[in-house]
Amino acid sequence: MADLMQRAPSTIIRWEDGETFPEPQALSELAATLNVPEDFFLTLRPGSPGPSFFRSFAGALKGERLVQQVRLAWLQDVTAVAEHYAYLPAVDIPDVLAGRHFKTLREDDFEGLAQIAREHWGIGLRPILDMIALMERIGVVVASEAMETNQLDGLSRWGSDGRPYVLLANDKQSYARRQFDAAHELAHLLLHREITEDEFEDNFKLIEDQAHRFASAFLLPSSQFCAEVDTAAIWELERLKARWRVSIKAQIMRLQRLNVLDRGAATKLYKIYSAKGYSSKGEPFDDVWPLQQPTLLSDIFKAIVDAEQISKPALCQDLPLFPHDVESLAGLPAGWLTMEAARVVVLKTTAVSRLGKTEITGSNVVPLKR
Repeated sequence: MADLMQRAPSTIIRWEDGETFPEPQALSELAATLNVPEDFFLTLRPGSPGPSFFRSFAGALKGERLVQQVRLAWLQDVTAVAEHYAYLPAVDIPDVLAGRHFKTLREDDFEGLAQIAREHWGIGLRPILDMIALMERIGVVVASEAMETNQLDGLSRWGSDGRPYVLLANDKQSYARRQFDAAHELAHLLLHREITEDEFEDNFKLIEDQAHRFASAFLLPSSQFCAEVDTAAIWELERLKARWRVSIKAQIMRLQRLNVLDRGAATKLYKIYSAKGYSSKGEPFDDVWPLQQPTLLSDIFKAIVDAEQISKPALCQDLPLFPHDVESLAGLPAGWLTMEAARVVVLKTTAVSRLGKTEITGSNVVPLKR
């Protein structure tokens, strides 16, 4: 950063620590360097009360993680503007742990915790056909973007406004994979809200394993799912995928964890799975089911503009980001914020010509004989 702006490193550090502030010219240079509006640096942002949950802590991903953490913070900025003009769904995240510490959870606990969450949201034992729609209904703000890396599937955190935020990757996604990724992030929001950044880093593998186990139990409740499994043949898992919207591979893992399949039977299924080309070419339905997309923020912005509550230029002034970043995070069509609204022209049913003759617009249907 110091090299890009031709400023001393100590100056940049003082800016970052809040000891000094950039002068107007430096602020303009900083905004241009980071590709954000100057207003971005003038927007008050309370610190987040908890960590951002990632699926990997590999050193090579440090840069990618930082980028997505910034995008997640920007998502909260966009949401704050949307909430100024419209009511968002109330946050409805139950306290499934009831005061328990995450380290006290055992393998059998996740079945019960998943069932508590299902009952709280009125799902019962039914398949969850759209995790994104469920999360938006219970007050989670979800965004979906291309992260340009194969190592990140998504991240989540509780915002400083008391609302949960989730950012999912569009890269190499399928409907079933997105279902599981979303359930995984929901697990973090339910189980790990109270942990600190240090606890997350020190217990990363345990926390990720807990989120994985909860997601499996949440998407495939043991009592109902096992009752529908007869032979556990690959064709049967294909049929169950169509019903439960969970990948065949995740079903095999779930059945093995529930001791419906032993290691030998699971290994045999994995070999058949690979022989069918599902690992490389994708599973059945992956090329048929359209990818679920968040709609909450886009619906709000379209509604307030259509209702003439605010114009697009005024909305752009309210948003502390460039329009293309807002469009991406809010799921709006590219160019929507800068696109001029079409003028509505009302036509008369009859019109008088310039010669004073009345002309009838429209046409008559004349039946023809065969």
